[in-house]
Formats: sequence, C-alpha cells, structure tokens
Amino acid sequence: MANVNVNDHKTVSKFMDSVELVKVVYDFAQDGGATANELQLFTAARDLVITDFWVRGITELDSAADGTSIDVGIAGGDEDILLDGVAEATFAADALVGPTVVEGAPNVLPLPLKLAEDGAIQMKVVDEALTAGKCEFNFIVTPFK
Repeated sequence: MANVNVNDHKTVSKFMDSVELVKVVYDFAQDGGATANELQLFTAARDLVITDFWVRGITELDSAADGTSIDVGIAGGDEDILLDGVAEATFAADALVGPTVVEGAPNVLPLPLKLAEDGAIQMKVVDEALTAGKCEFNFIVTPFK
C-alpha cells in the first residue's frame, strides 16, 4: 500500500484568509489507479474546514471487470468519510457526485469537516485497479480560526 501524491496534488495555502475552491483533476490512465494506494489529493498547510465537496466526472472510469469503487476521506483517519464505496459506474462523463450520507440517528452529511494542519485528503481505489477515466475533485475550504 503506497501513500503517494497525485500529479495534480495541491497544498492549501497558509496565507489563505477566505473561502477557497480547491480543484484536483485525477486521470487514471496517466496517474494509475492501483488498489489500496492512498492517493493524496490535497494537504492542509493550516487547520481548515471543508464546507462542501463534490466530484465531477470528466470521462467514464473503467476497470477490467467494471466492479471497483472509490473511497475519499482523511488520510490516517476516517478514510471514507466523504465517499464510501462509491461504484465506478457512478463517475460517468458529466456526472455530479456528492458526499456519502453518514448513517446514524439521524443520517447526516459529513460536512462541515475539520482537517488539521498537515492533514491530507486522500482517494483510495477499493476492489480492482482503475485503468482509464478522469474526474475532478472539488473542495470548498476556509481557515479554521
């Protein structure tokens, strides 16, 4: 299991003083989508609050048997708090994918979500490697003052 930054990895600025949109594009054909790799999407240079999150499908994702899923969450913490086992077919071209509802009493969305300084948001391919497809991960973040 490798813990690596994606090619479009971002570090969210220490000097940010307002709301910021962080976009990270991931191309499975270029970057690879091996299972169990912890692919870092962005790292916080200071304590942050993620107030919104969505994924935009750019091109359809593909794996050998079309049976994999994706998790997105906090590296070394709740690794599937934002997306939990979302099937690859969900990420079609022009698809809009929101965060997974956290089941409980009552069911809630996982936002807002605090991310500590030096914390990272990661993506993990769960069942089988993704070999093609591209998607854009979007995060609205603000400093936690």
